Amino acid sequence: MDEKTMKEKMAEAKKIYYERDFRSYMRKMQGFTDEDFEKVVPLIKEKVIKAVEKNPYEIFQRVLKEIASQWNKKIFPVHADWHHYLVPGVILSAMRNCGYDINDKDIEEAMYRGENFPGGSCGFAGTCGGAFSVGIVMSIVNKTTPLHVDERAESMEAVIETLKKVKKYPARCCKRSSYIALETAVEFLKEKGFDKIEIGKIECIWSSGNKACLGVKCPYFKKDSQD
Repeated sequence: MDEKTMKEKMAEAKKIYYERDFRSYMRKMQGFTDEDFEKVVPLIKEKVIKAVEKNPYEIFQRVLKEIASQWNKKIFPVHADWHHYLVPGVILSAMRNCGYDINDKDIEEAMYRGENFPGGSCGFAGTCGGAFSVGIVMSIVNKTTPLHVDERAESMEAVIETLKKVKKYPARCCKRSSYIALETAVEFLKEKGFDKIEIGKIECIWSSGNKACLGVKCPYFKKDSQD
């Protein structure tokens, strides 16, 4: 597919503001099916639960690399719903591995909540899955329910702060939003005394797969990045 044709198709996609119609159009355009994404869900969850790294970014990157190596299509999608449950999963997995009071059921619960967050919500609902993920993490850590007061507010504050950072960048990118979410979650956790969890410098290796990549305008862009 040449660049002009792709631009035309993307322009057509922008006119489709019904979520299910949009998803169907984009899947067909990219040559994917819902089944392609659904069949890797158990693999992702298993890898997150069994992770031993203490750095959530390292778990995030490794899991995606391993899934990419098993992807049965020519192109590995840079945007996908799996970011919504992968992000909270890797953060809590890293916390568990750092020795904090997080168990496998907590991690499974976080991924369950993230999995139920609709794809494309950044455009269809005005809130990003990355920000939602940070809210999940804070809620799990605080054991928050809708009946709590201060804890509920803290989760919302974490979501708000993440969204503020995400909205600074014009084009969608699940990787960038995920990285922002990882960093913001770690910041909030450190403020609560969870200072063993570290994230270090984040460098994106998925840029070449994103035609809308901001390049050097993205704080995570790695000049020599490749899929």
